[in-house]
Amino acid sequence: MGIAQRFSKHSKLAFALVLVGAVTGLTAPLAHASAIDALKPHRAVYDVKLVKASDRSGIRAMDGRIVYEIKGSRCEGFAVRFRFLTRVRSARKTFTSDQRNATFESGDGTTFNFSNQSYLNEQLESTLQGVATRGGNGVEIEFSKPDAKTLQLDDAVFLTQHVTQMLEAAKREQTFLTARVYDASEGGNNLVDTTAVIGKSRTGETAVDDEDAAIKAKFEGEPGWPVSVSYFGVEDAEKQVERTPDYQVSFILQESGVSRRLKMTYPDYSLSGKLTDIEFFEASPCE
Repeated sequence: MGIAQRFSKHSKLAFALVLVGAVTGLTAPLAHASAIDALKPHRAVYDVKLVKASDRSGIRAMDGRIVYEIKGSRCEGFAVRFRFLTRVRSARKTFTSDQRNATFESGDGTTFNFSNQSYLNEQLESTLQGVATRGGNGVEIEFSKPDAKTLQLDDAVFLTQHVTQMLEAAKREQTFLTARVYDASEGGNNLVDTTAVIGKSRTGETAVDDEDAAIKAKFEGEPGWPVSVSYFGVEDAEKQVERTPDYQVSFILQESGVSRRLKMTYPDYSLSGKLTDIEFFEASPCE
């Protein structure tokens, strides 16, 4: 597999990574209303830079941008739009990867609609579209693209439910949380096991030193928690072998649902994401 194909495969996970830090369980069941009601629909922009890359990766330089937007309410559900555009330079060539994702998750956390597109050098490489539903028998996924098919998986939570659990755990000063998650990444055919380590609360405006003063000011007095999440293949658990993470993400998780100080770690390279713009929207009132 060439460097462009390997990078495209890994970067498809970025949607899940940013959602972990930015959605914060907005559409979890009403039992988590205390966490949901503190959250704010918003549009966040992150500048992405290469932290390090191994020789095996073939990556010489990389930069990019993430744009993340969420709107809606816990009553009607939340619509999310996400784009992750990167430019990668290897020893022989430069290429661009563009991941575009749109999702909608119901307010009770039982349905998850997803539409993912992957572009390589401005050419559409793959499309994934479908809806996942949680029920008594686990998670059922009905794909409409690239091919119509149905898949049944074991029970799992969707992305927003997962992060609501992390936010509630943070408020309880719980430092360790595990969950099995369906995130529609990498073809949408698998579940992932996650382990989250949650640090102590810190004041929002001082949690991140390298942000602009105007960005920091928008989090004045708001609590945030340092969080690190590791992702593991479910098949390794079934084999009962010692597992190492497939990838990891760390971030400051704000009570309002914004991610700050992103770091995304893949097998051969790692990236940082600096919050450079944040706009909050009015939440749709619940009737």
